[in-house]
Amino acid sequence: MSYSTISYGSSGEDVKKLQKSLNTKGYSLSIDGVFGAKTRDAVRDYQKKSGLNVDGVVGKNTWGKLNSASSQKTKASTSNITTKQTLSTQRPVYQKSDAVKKAENKLGQWENRKPDEYKSKYSDEIESLVNEILNREKFSYDMNSDPLYRQYKQLYLQNGEKAMRDTVGQASSLTGGYSNSYAVTAGSQAYADYLDELNSISLDLRDRAYEMYSDEGDKLIEDVKLLRNLDGDDYDKYLDTLEQYYSDGDYLLKKLSQMSDGEFQAFVAQTEAWENDRDYAWKKQQDELEREEFRQELAFKREQAQREQANADRDYALQKQKLALQRTSSGGSSSSKSSSSSEKKTDKTGKYTIYPTTYKQFVSATGNNRILTEEGFYSNQRVKKEYGTYQKYLQVLYDKYTK
Repeated sequence: MSYSTISYGSSGEDVKKLQKSLNTKGYSLSIDGVFGAKTRDAVRDYQKKSGLNVDGVVGKNTWGKLNSASSQKTKASTSNITTKQTLSTQRPVYQKSDAVKKAENKLGQWENRKPDEYKSKYSDEIESLVNEILNREKFSYDMNSDPLYRQYKQLYLQNGEKAMRDTVGQASSLTGGYSNSYAVTAGSQAYADYLDELNSISLDLRDRAYEMYSDEGDKLIEDVKLLRNLDGDDYDKYLDTLEQYYSDGDYLLKKLSQMSDGEFQAFVAQTEAWENDRDYAWKKQQDELEREEFRQELAFKREQAQREQANADRDYALQKQKLALQRTSSGGSSSSKSSSSSEKKTDKTGKYTIYPTTYKQFVSATGNNRILTEEGFYSNQRVKKEYGTYQKYLQVLYDKYTK
């Protein structure tokens, strides 16, 4: 016995069977064969109470549950007790183990330990130095504002004046202590020599000042590089910490996934086994019902066939007897008609021919049992198509084997 899967909007005999089954469970539905809103609500309520998937669809599990109670009334009581016990077992429910819950807790703790965004402790100082380098004034040198140059200038002017006096004095002594143009020229030359040395020193001081300016700029750049290196080291350490954090997370997530997947697969396998057991028990139950119905139907058909065959044999024998009497009284011809179950027709001579209507009558009349039975005839599509009915088939073969 099998039922189709039906749901909201379906109609037909299976819906009527469903409505009847639900009414035996306490619902009050009209047996109209239409799967409407009331039928759907009743199905969902029954599924919920029976621990089934509440979807309003009547498939093999819902049919099995509906039929399980009524099937207990069949003669196969032993197998039905086992079936009842199997069908009454609660559907497995997935529950997380303590190990999985602990792994989830560790993963949650890991998420709360995520490092903050990187923040440099050198960024302000680096920015300040970079601005100082970019906004630094161009090099310029004013020797008169250089204290060292002023010291040199005062010293060289003093020494130049002294040298000029000494030179003039020495030159004058050569002429008896009188000043002359040579002495003045020699003194001026001595003074000029000191001024030339002062000018040379001023250039050295300018170069020295530029070198100090360049050294100061280089130092600023080196300071920026140093701070950036320190900042880079800190950032590398931060990246290492971040990498370790995600590595720990991957490990915890993988561990949780493996544990959860393993447990869930075990749950799926347990559920499939439970469903298979239910399906097997339900199928076994249905098979037993079908076998019982088949046995009852077969017994009834056999009894009916025996009655029909006995009646047909009796009618055939009476008809044959009447025909024999008619032929004896009328010299082999008869115009009377018999009211038996066998068919009779006239041939060219006007004589009646009684045709058998059953396989047993045909064998009895012809002695030939190599033709199709009625069941075999209707299962042979080619022969059925050729003759149309079993009676026509018997008539043709009867004529073939008796004439």
